[in-house]
Formats: sequence, structure tokens, C-alpha cells
Amino acid sequence: MNKWLSKENTTSVNGLFLLIVFFSHIQSYITLPHPISMVTKAFGQLMVAMFLFHSGYGVMESIQKKGMDYVRKIPKNRVLRVWLSFALSVCLFGIMNLCMGIPFSASRFFLSLFGWKEIGNSNWYIFVILCLYLLTWACFSVAGHWIADEKKRNRFGLLILVISIMGFFVFLHETKEPWWYNTLTAYPFGILISMEKERIEKWLERPLHWWGTVSLSLIVTILFRQFSSHASVFLMMTICFCTFVIVFTKKVPLYHMALEWVGVHLFECYILMRIPMIVLRRSILVESAGIYTVVCFVVMLLMAAFYHKILECLSRIVNFSSSRSGR
Repeated sequence: MNKWLSKENTTSVNGLFLLIVFFSHIQSYITLPHPISMVTKAFGQLMVAMFLFHSGYGVMESIQKKGMDYVRKIPKNRVLRVWLSFALSVCLFGIMNLCMGIPFSASRFFLSLFGWKEIGNSNWYIFVILCLYLLTWACFSVAGHWIADEKKRNRFGLLILVISIMGFFVFLHETKEPWWYNTLTAYPFGILISMEKERIEKWLERPLHWWGTVSLSLIVTILFRQFSSHASVFLMMTICFCTFVIVFTKKVPLYHMALEWVGVHLFECYILMRIPMIVLRRSILVESAGIYTVVCFVVMLLMAAFYHKILECLSRIVNFSSSRSGR
């Protein structure tokens, strides 16, 4: 049951969208063929929605399996783990900038360590996911303090988390660009799907229900796309898009070993992919978009594999508990 939402399948989906993010980012340095740019433009900010969805889904799966013991360990096993991994990558960007003569202030570097600013690295997603993990810990801790029944506790925890995310949305809306906040609904939606997955799967067993859900979610996503400049519309479109992906992949699995590998190394690829892009943008490779893209992609994979080993060693040193990948 729920094989379509298994770790292997969700990791492969993440790997697929990581590839789209890669092509989106590399367009900051070169011009890609029109078909590729059309794909990245069509997805827009939705290309990261499934990352947030699977993060919420993974956290809730762990909470349901391990209970409040897992909630109490979120600050260490989720927040500290991600932050240390990210802060180390920011130091690598700092070294790269110093070697290339790219200026940055000490204050900017400090804020970059927490994702509020950047020094060439991708930052907004890390800041947002760290805050969402902290909000999850706080809200479910409060729920656990007041309610003993597991199902009621989880539902109340989700309720106050949604309210908290609404406040977080307002804060980001007033201080940051739209891409910081317009996919926030994917995270609590992932939590909700985890809580209701048995009921949802039973509903989708009927072909008519599956076809109807896939068609309606896709149509609404496309319709909302026309008005996505409005933040509230984008938030609803994010939910529709996530619905389409998870329901579609129930009947049409996107699993592939290569995509799963990329998905397993999602965090490393995401935070490091801009290093080869920045370093090689002044080289002769930029004269050929194809060669530049392939070299950047291969270097990113090699760096991600090496960095993954470093993070595994760091995890053993700090004694982080193993958890479902959902970053």
C-alpha cells in the first residue's frame, strides 16, 4: 500500500525536478535552446514545490511512526543537520569568491550562513525549510503538551502549523521576493497527505476517481497559471500542482535509478550546482552552451557525491539520527 509515495519513488520525483532546477539556474549564465527554456518557464517556481511537499510528507511520516520522540529531536536531526550542511557550503562559496576576486562583506557572509542573504549560492529555499522545520517542532510540541490522543494531536498540530505558516507568509511577503513564499502551501499539504494517505489511496483505486483528479488538478493548475502573479492564486496553484504530480505518479511511476541517485543527493546538488557555473562562466566553455552545460552538470554530480560523503562523516560525528530524505 502507498507504494507510489514510497521513499524510492518520491526521491526519483525530486531528482527529476532537480534537473529542471539545474537548467533553470544555468540559464543565468548561458542561453539554452528554446525547448529547454520553454520547459523551465512553464514550470516557473512550481519546479521546487515537490521539494517542499516531500519535506512535509517525510516529516509527518516520521512523526506518525516515532511520535513525540521524533518531534523533540527535530531541532537537532532536522534543523541543525541541514544548517551545518548548508553553512559548510557557504564557506566553500566564500573561498571561491576570495579566489576569484568577487567581493562580499563580512555582514553579508554572516547572513548568508542562515540563508537570509547569498554570496553566489542558492539560499532562499534553505532559509524557508529551516523555518518550516522549526515551526513544525514548535506547533507539534504545543499540540503534544495539550493533547494525548495521537490522531487529535497531529490534527491540532497541523492546524496551528497552518496558522503559523500564514504568519510566516505575511512576513516574507513584506520582506522578500515572491519566490520566497509563493510555494509555502506545498509543505503543510504534504503533511496532510501523509495523515490521510490510506483514505486517499482507497479513493484513487477507482479509475474514474483517478482520471477525474488528474484531469481536474491539471486543468486548474493551467488556469491558475494565467493569474499566478497574485500570491494567493499561486499558493492554491501549488496545491493543485502537487495533487497532479502525486496522483499522476500513482499510475505512471517516475522511478528510475539515475533519478533516484540525483534525488538522494538532492541537497548537495542544489547547494553546490552554482559553483561550477560561476567558476566556468569566464572560460572558453561558455562559447558552446552544450559543452558548458555538460561540464557543469558532471562537475556538480562529482562534487555532490564527494560532499555527500563529507556530510555522512559529519552526521556520525554529531550523532544525527537517520531520517527520511525530504529536504
